Amino acid sequence: MEKKIVFFDIDGTIYMYGEKVPKDTRCAIRELRRRGHYAVLCTGRTKSMVYPEIYEIGFDGIIGGAGTYVEFQNRILHQYNLPESFSDKIIEDMFESKIIPIPEGIENIYFDLSNVPLRYKEIYELYRDKVPKHVKNVRTSERIVVSKLSGMLTDCEKGEKFIEKYQEYFNIILHTQKFIEMIPNGYSKAVGIERLINAIPIGIENTYAFGDGMNDYEMLRYVRYGVVMGNAAEEFKAKMTYVTEDYDKGGISNALRRFQLID
Repeated sequence: MEKKIVFFDIDGTIYMYGEKVPKDTRCAIRELRRRGHYAVLCTGRTKSMVYPEIYEIGFDGIIGGAGTYVEFQNRILHQYNLPESFSDKIIEDMFESKIIPIPEGIENIYFDLSNVPLRYKEIYELYRDKVPKHVKNVRTSERIVVSKLSGMLTDCEKGEKFIEKYQEYFNIILHTQKFIEMIPNGYSKAVGIERLINAIPIGIENTYAFGDGMNDYEMLRYVRYGVVMGNAAEEFKAKMTYVTEDYDKGGISNALRRFQLID
């Protein structure tokens, strides 16, 4: 049997904030591996931000921080951290621009615990409950080591100026509710996948991926079989060849069966 490798985004693909991983998704990924194929997380989250309940499904590796970290079978293939002087300056500029920062590192995720509006509080409480040892205070930590950054805009005009200042250095994605994600230039989920499959190695013809958002676009276009979830935006689904059901309506398990990767 020729081994296949399947990459899974987390949020909106195998998991949704405040919900559990659907049972059929969990069983399908385990069956995929039992049949001798590889299952790898490929997420915008840094490694510190992945919940134990997700790891417990069982994966052969993780591409984290939108390609800034690549690990396969407990071997680190690549990791990148922003220069600390640079990330410290960005965080300072975020505060000045009325952006509530969420620096994201391989070891830790950082929150400003002195400024916790409702949506930010919900995100903070999730991480505090799920990965408490990795949650740090951005204002009191002696060192902040990060691969990428996120933040919540509270002043649109100042936020636009901040984005303009740093768009030379980052791919800055504006998500819903004025939430920005800053991925260092030269990195993406697709770049992480390329590093991993070249290291194994495994042919591109044996690659599959599942995702639901625009930060998955390059990944889904890079692999041979890129599948978008049914709960994705209609305009995103229109760009893709393969579309499956919603994440909680059999999207993963049904697609793996259609590709004959599981029974």
